[in-house]
Amino acid sequence: MSTQVTPRVDTRSLLRLARRLPINLLLIVLSIAMIYPIVIIVITAFKPNLEVLTNPTGLPQAPTFDNFVTSWQDAGFANLFFNSVLLTVVSMTVATFVAALASYAIVRQATRIGSGVYLLLAAGIFLPMQLALVPQFRVVRDLGLINNYAGVILIYIAGALPFGVFLMAAFMRQVPKEIVEAAVIDGAGYFTLFRRIFLPLARPAIATFWVLQGVGVWNDYLVPQLLLTDPSKRTLTTGVLYFKAQYLADWGNIMAAVLIMSLPILLLFVFAQRFFVSGLYAGAVK
Repeated sequence: MSTQVTPRVDTRSLLRLARRLPINLLLIVLSIAMIYPIVIIVITAFKPNLEVLTNPTGLPQAPTFDNFVTSWQDAGFANLFFNSVLLTVVSMTVATFVAALASYAIVRQATRIGSGVYLLLAAGIFLPMQLALVPQFRVVRDLGLINNYAGVILIYIAGALPFGVFLMAAFMRQVPKEIVEAAVIDGAGYFTLFRRIFLPLARPAIATFWVLQGVGVWNDYLVPQLLLTDPSKRTLTTGVLYFKAQYLADWGNIMAAVLIMSLPILLLFVFAQRFFVSGLYAGAVK
């Protein structure tokens, strides 16, 4: 005679699931609310303008790449894209190098002066860029760098340094002293330590810096709009505004332009995600 075994219900697991249910539902709703505008942008970029007006939220019935061709060729997005890449890469590269050197000097010289310099630089994180824009504009104007890439790059470097020093110094402090002492015994000098130990081990912090600060530089509208008056020197953010004015009713072209502008940032985050996550944890835990 066979006996049937009834599965035992774990009341603790059920209670745990019941407690997490409201939070999970809230997270699902928030995720849908965030993803929905992105989905609308993508599907609108592949629609003709007439279909956008008649079926704004539905899937494209006849997907087309004409909007991307129009955005890239007719609106001059190739030049805008090059300008944005140039400003972002140059400013972030110089800011990374300067911030890494400053962080290394602060960490290696653990004195009151070094701590004071660190706090002074870190305090710049809380200074709104708009508050410093007027004196920065006057300095750039006095230097004769209006309508010049160098003026915009200098402002971006100055705005990125506080966060870069704050993040990289917090990361470099976690380098074990045993590694540094062993390298010094082997004859490594001051800059050799920086080049071969501190800088390679700070790669997660550098990746985090590029993702967080680089997104701000790439998406910035105010500084290029104020300092670059030549139409040939416009960036993607300022170019989209004029593009929208030119193609006011053509939302397919506008959304294709926005999608082109967003792709480099998405690719940067995908490739730097591994270092980005570890860099965030390294800066939060001492």
